[in-house]
Amino acid sequence: MPIARWAFDIRQPLLLEHIEPLVTSLTADNGPNIVPVTNLLNFLPKIECDRILRFRAEDDMRRALIGRLMIHAFFAAHHGCHWEELVFSRSETNKPILLKPDHLRNISFNISHHGNWVLLVGDTSVESTLRLGIDVMDFQKQVPEESFDTFLRCFQDQFTKGELAFMNSAPLDQDASSRSDDQFRRFYRLWCLKESVVKTLGVGIDFNLQSFEFVIQNEEEVLEPTLSTRMDVYVPSDLLPREGWFFEEALLDQDHCYAIAALTDTPESVEQGSVMDGSVITRLDWKELLKDAVPYPFS
Repeated sequence: MPIARWAFDIRQPLLLEHIEPLVTSLTADNGPNIVPVTNLLNFLPKIECDRILRFRAEDDMRRALIGRLMIHAFFAAHHGCHWEELVFSRSETNKPILLKPDHLRNISFNISHHGNWVLLVGDTSVESTLRLGIDVMDFQKQVPEESFDTFLRCFQDQFTKGELAFMNSAPLDQDASSRSDDQFRRFYRLWCLKESVVKTLGVGIDFNLQSFEFVIQNEEEVLEPTLSTRMDVYVPSDLLPREGWFFEEALLDQDHCYAIAALTDTPESVEQGSVMDGSVITRLDWKELLKDAVPYPFS
């Protein structure tokens, strides 16, 4: 498989059996076998721990912590790295980047988290020139009483006419509430795809999202990956090329969708199946996530 695609449900309880051999001091505030996830800060360098501990909401802290662990686990599993020797920094757009080992600096990887899920995509080949982006969205309304039309007014300049038509063409043979829910789902699906492109390019939130348009072939999302979605680029540039794009999107569950974008510099020599193979995303548990983990030296 050319790329690793991982998903982790943050609602999984962290059990004592998952980490007992790895740490010497544990607390069990939530029960005899459930351990607070803050014990896992032992497996990250202090600079990353300090950033994670700034989050006030428990779920925000869990998502950030799991995301950092997933990045370490990816490089340990697919590139043979020693967990505690990995050194990361951040780009100008706050995207995690690898500093050490030097020979893996160009490996593309990306993290996204929203709702109950944290997702990672990463290139498993050292020779590959792929650039990758991933995004996950929770379908739940941010403002439960808000109508779709009111909600969309704030985002209309982020979408093309074709994308707006796709959102507004949700089936009419339902009651108004159900149709509104479907419109929200289509919005989040398109937003997820847009974000996957922005993250692949490594640009900021001011990037012109109307410079490209998604054309949805399969109107209904399912748990099996959809590979038929395509992107038309209206304003091509060195930063946003017209060719070389591959996409995968699917549901994680009935409340969450995800999208992956891959960009290659050599589109003429790359086929869809060699980038996105249609296999279902790998869902990790704590044991799999932490199998290569070792505590970082205290500093």
